[in-house]
Amino acid sequence: MRVGRLAREESGAAMVEFSLIALPFMLLLLATFEVGFLYWGNKELENAISDAARLVRTGQVQTGGMTQAQVKTEACKNTAILIDCTARLRIDVRSAATFEDIDPPEPTDSGGNLKGDGDFTFSPGAADEVILVSASVPYTLLTLPTTDPGSIPVVALSTKKK
Repeated sequence: MRVGRLAREESGAAMVEFSLIALPFMLLLLATFEVGFLYWGNKELENAISDAARLVRTGQVQTGGMTQAQVKTEACKNTAILIDCTARLRIDVRSAATFEDIDPPEPTDSGGNLKGDGDFTFSPGAADEVILVSASVPYTLLTLPTTDPGSIPVVALSTKKK
């Protein structure tokens, strides 16, 4: 008789159902936010590099004698989600006579970590040259903290013929 009564009892059913559904729902919600932030950061990086490439393409970098750090500062002016952009952004500017002569940089080392500023090239080139401006920034997970915050490098490229 007690077993039958226990089987009909439903007072804790909603709590059990909620506990089964809540964790997967929250994980899905956090993953959705994280992917959204990642795309937002990637789009900001693409816009920043497009602005930096425009400075190179129009000759402002060459005539103004701008350094890699100054180009980085200009690129980071309009970013919101790329936290501490000027310290974490890596910019590589390469020039060559043709598209075939230019190779994109490898932003990470053999361990998968983003290389330092000194490992990237800064050669803005001259008129009628192909310019490749690439940028990398370590993306820190916002919703799921990790022990290695720079484990996801976000990369953007902009290629222009002057």
